[in-house]
Amino acid sequence: MSLQLRKASFADRDLLFGWANDDTVRANAFHTEKIPYEKHVVWFEKVMADASVYQYILCDDGLPVGQIRLNVEGDAALVDYSVAADRRGKGYGSEMLRMLLSQLSTERIPRVTRIVGQVKHTNRASARAFENNGFFKREFPEYAQYEKNIL
Repeated sequence: MSLQLRKASFADRDLLFGWANDDTVRANAFHTEKIPYEKHVVWFEKVMADASVYQYILCDDGLPVGQIRLNVEGDAALVDYSVAADRRGKGYGSEMLRMLLSQLSTERIPRVTRIVGQVKHTNRASARAFENNGFFKREFPEYAQYEKNIL
């Protein structure tokens, strides 16, 4: 594995659309309905222009294998990530979170002191990825929330 975490670009719009509408991704999302392409285009352009959103693509030997996004809200950055269907089960989720945390140790996001991820109870793979990276788990009726302070 030769992994690289790069910033998303406008060229990634359709790639992200395909990943977002994957059946497993939709099942694990809090909003499970498929996303119409027109809505995705509007959302993507907004995300790319929003200074409080940090979107990255994980590449393995130059090939995109996953995405991770941080939405800054106050002192927290809410993390959302997914791995391409044909790359699941290979540890990319854990590695993507590890790489993001490493990057944040040198490239600080102003005001952000913690990273937060919310995972449905049925999504064991995502829960393991957060647990493998030392996130603290808080239980809620609908989901588990994983938190990690960053310094």
